[in-house]
Amino acid sequence: MFRTLQKYPLRHRLRIAFAVMIIVSVLTVGWTTYYISAQVVQNNALKLSQDTLNKSSQAFDEKLKHVAVSLMTLVISTSYENTMKDVVTGDSSNYFTHFGALQTPFMQLKLNEQLLHSVLLTTPIGDFYPADVPRTEFRFKDTSMYDRIREERHAIWIEGHKDPFFAGEVPVVSLVISAISSLYIPDSYIIVNLKEDGLWHFLTDNISDWREGVTMLKEDGSPLFVQKPYKYADMLKEPEFQEQLKSGEQGAFDYDWNGNTYLSNFVKSSVDDKWTYISVKPTDELLSQATGIKWATLIVTVLCIVLGFFISNGLSTLLAKPLTKLQLLMRRAGENDLTVRFETDGNDEVTQVGRQFNRMLEQIGQLIEVNRRVEKDKHKAEIKALQAQIDPHFLYNTLNTIYWKTKLKKSDEVGEMVMSLSRMFQLGLNGGKELTTIKKELFHVEQYLSLQQRCYENLFEYRIEAPNDESIQQHPILKVLLQPLVENAILHGFKNKQAGGLIVIRLEQDDDRLVFTISDNGHGMDKETLQNIHRAAESSDSYALHNIVERLKLYYENEAALSIDSVPGEGTTVTLTIPWHGGGEEDGVIGN
Repeated sequence: MFRTLQKYPLRHRLRIAFAVMIIVSVLTVGWTTYYISAQVVQNNALKLSQDTLNKSSQAFDEKLKHVAVSLMTLVISTSYENTMKDVVTGDSSNYFTHFGALQTPFMQLKLNEQLLHSVLLTTPIGDFYPADVPRTEFRFKDTSMYDRIREERHAIWIEGHKDPFFAGEVPVVSLVISAISSLYIPDSYIIVNLKEDGLWHFLTDNISDWREGVTMLKEDGSPLFVQKPYKYADMLKEPEFQEQLKSGEQGAFDYDWNGNTYLSNFVKSSVDDKWTYISVKPTDELLSQATGIKWATLIVTVLCIVLGFFISNGLSTLLAKPLTKLQLLMRRAGENDLTVRFETDGNDEVTQVGRQFNRMLEQIGQLIEVNRRVEKDKHKAEIKALQAQIDPHFLYNTLNTIYWKTKLKKSDEVGEMVMSLSRMFQLGLNGGKELTTIKKELFHVEQYLSLQQRCYENLFEYRIEAPNDESIQQHPILKVLLQPLVENAILHGFKNKQAGGLIVIRLEQDDDRLVFTISDNGHGMDKETLQNIHRAAESSDSYALHNIVERLKLYYENEAALSIDSVPGEGTTVTLTIPWHGGGEEDGVIGN
């Protein structure tokens, strides 16, 4: 071929050589631009779809949890307590009095929760419900819901179904829970019905362009909402699709169906592990921007090749040096050196390409910085979400104890308990900061133990041993680390125990590490139970331990550790080790 070129005039040979250079250079720039841009667009589209589903599922779970919390307005009402007293004794003579008295807490419950359709309290002395909702004659005991809660013996969520208890057969999602009281309540249940349509809109309101692909699945893979036909319901029935959904707690995968590829994101519900949030969207729609980049790159490449044939022989020599320089910069950019820039005093085509290259690198740098900030914010949000849980059982028990001590006119003890509860919540909230000091953390758990001593009188004593060194006392630490461990010691270690309990909290410094030990003389655990607890701490089966493990990983990464040792009949010791570093005002520590 080179010998054939020798037959042509020099000007033609220069034109051909220059055309070849332009073609190679432009194709390199175009391919690199398209590859990097397409990867960024694809990654951003995938992350956006995942984040959108995660945020929607978290908001939906919080909504369901809020319903359970709102139910306490009914449970703590005086009319409810009076009704439960008659239920215990089987006295139905005051049925209509109780029915009228319960209308006020029913109305408060509906005002607190706009998605509430109806609520039913079924007891051996009769059913109680809002008077403004027509009641059918269908009994709760004749439903499968009654069989399920009798079998599972805990609060359950019932997927979308037509409400059989009230007129209209409105599609609802139901929460079924045993009646709550300080007394033993036989065969009494509360059924809270939420409007299915309102729940679906709540799930999808924050999603703009692919709402039809979002739904919740039941354990068998069918949609949870009965009145909202799901666009991809047939795809959900595919065995391979079902296998993908069972691969973990959350994830994403591509699935080929009917000649198209779909991106499917899923995440398990934290309210009911049998439910799964899922979003399905055609991959072509997610990567539509990448298609535009491909065509734009192709057009620009073709135009540059055409222009290359008309550039004079003199410009070939002039442009050789800038092209070489640009090629070198592109190689460095391909090696992740995004600080490079193309600089020249000229204003020719190569310079324009160089400016586009600079603009592309700046945009990529901006995208990387945005992603870094998003990841940092997400990291902080995960820590705050892990810390945001408050044990309603502890709060209920404490308030119940305060109530009875008030009845017994023990005003001094009531005052001390209220102050301890106030201090504990103030220290736990910590002004919204993620970190506190060791001194405050020890004071927080001391207030918790003081409250629990009054709730479980004569059950246990406690002792806190820590150095008085101010540098240790003021050292920053993640807040609310010790209280869940102490709570486990009380609830599990002293279960079925009436007196003689002892909890010892000890803090020691070991070189560049701080070691907390929480010991109790409770029942202890055998080896198999201890192994199960270790596994539960790594999964989400044990909320308290899993919460602490996840927070330690998020903040201290792999430098912190939590271990549990136990001997049956002698007690349990939990050891929490954290590194002596990190913390400060920039990390959210509140001073003394």
